[in-house]
Amino acid sequence: MITGTRVQSRNKKRLSWGHHTADRWLDATAGDRRAELFISGEAIARGGEMVVETALHEAAHALAAARGIRDTSCAGRWHNRRYAALAEEVGLQPPKRAAKVIGFSESLITPITVARYAAAIRKLDAAALARIEAPTEEGKQEQGEDGQKTGPRGGKGRAGKRLAVACACEPPRRIQVTPKLLEGGAILCGECREPFEAEDVELDEDAA
Repeated sequence: MITGTRVQSRNKKRLSWGHHTADRWLDATAGDRRAELFISGEAIARGGEMVVETALHEAAHALAAARGIRDTSCAGRWHNRRYAALAEEVGLQPPKRAAKVIGFSESLITPITVARYAAAIRKLDAAALARIEAPTEEGKQEQGEDGQKTGPRGGKGRAGKRLAVACACEPPRRIQVTPKLLEGGAILCGECREPFEAEDVELDEDAA
């Protein structure tokens, strides 16, 4: 696993939050080759949730490599429907329609996946890792027509308010979810088997 700037030196306009490249590294000790996982310093600057989302995006590519599936074309830019299916498998939500140039690349982390990796996200946020700041015009969050903030990648999958919910464990386990997810049905705790219920605290996405 490596990091660095997401700006590619050959083409300053082509940016990448991360990438997965199979068999790039030669492991002389094991007599084998290893894959490369790259997470950009700009992704690290946007917090643990963005790092996990990027890692899962690349995990979908790793699955494709392991299974012999061709999930991209056009030098890796176009992400096809096979990639979209793998993205769903690892906990991302692909867009309903393919975007120009990149296809189904803009697959966003779901609230359920955020809850699944909540401990890892908290550790990443607390670690204060070295990072590379993205330009101001990229780093700021825009608002959609509904007044909600867009996500780090520009999508709306994680925009809006988050609710703090807790289970019946002692002490209670707490996660953050969107109101829509909570309204869709009970979310059960794997320990006490009781549903998570909303607390009085409502959180903005920036605090999630």
